[in-house]
Amino acid sequence: MFSLRTVFAALLLCQTFLSAQASIAAIFPFYIYPDDGCTAWTTVFDSITANPDLLFYIVINPNSGPDDFDSNYQACVPELLALGNNVKILGYVDTGNGKRASFDVLDDIATYMGFPTAYRPSGIFFDDTSATSKFLSNYTAYATQVIFNPGENVADTSFFSIADFIVTAEDFYDDFSFPSSLVINSANPVGQQIVIIHDAPTTLPTSLMEEMATAGIAATFITSVDNSNAYNTTPPYWEQECAELTSLQ
Repeated sequence: MFSLRTVFAALLLCQTFLSAQASIAAIFPFYIYPDDGCTAWTTVFDSITANPDLLFYIVINPNSGPDDFDSNYQACVPELLALGNNVKILGYVDTGNGKRASFDVLDDIATYMGFPTAYRPSGIFFDDTSATSKFLSNYTAYATQVIFNPGENVADTSFFSIADFIVTAEDFYDDFSFPSSLVINSANPVGQQIVIIHDAPTTLPTSLMEEMATAGIAATFITSVDNSNAYNTTPPYWEQECAELTSLQ
């Protein structure tokens, strides 16, 4: 088991990849199991190869955390990383709305950071994070955490000082309106906000993407797939979506 000091040092090193972002990126909560030969990931491989100037945040989630990171993951994640420096892998960690035991959260972080470099994540995607100061009081020491996902505007803007990016909208397309669904001001910087949308129209909503890119949203994921399958299915227009994001750089 790695010490907490080692975990924090590893996270501090991996934080640097997030600080230089200047344009809208693609983020994919990539909860698709990599079958033998990685064929289930082919479309994502192809989209990364076709868009070398687009930054990709790929969130790996073997089993609501690092458990079951089996030989297929160990073979396929290096293939993702080999596609270019524009690919950043993040390990999924569930926080249970701030109620999960800190020991268990830290254990997941240590597990990811203990992976061999060939498939070690560059950072951590903390899901189901509470948007209240209670969560912050439990995790104040973790200033090198990467992405928090409360899925809503945060009640405590101190989140922005301890996280690189925050998913401030994870929503149905019909329930999301830009920019009115977000809080954007000096305390809630637009450049640290991520938008994830599911149940979108079957035609890629390019006008929404353009609006978010112009405003300076950090990254986005849009899929026409329904909420229950949004992250275990590649969006039907994923390659078009990536090409559109590239054009908006």
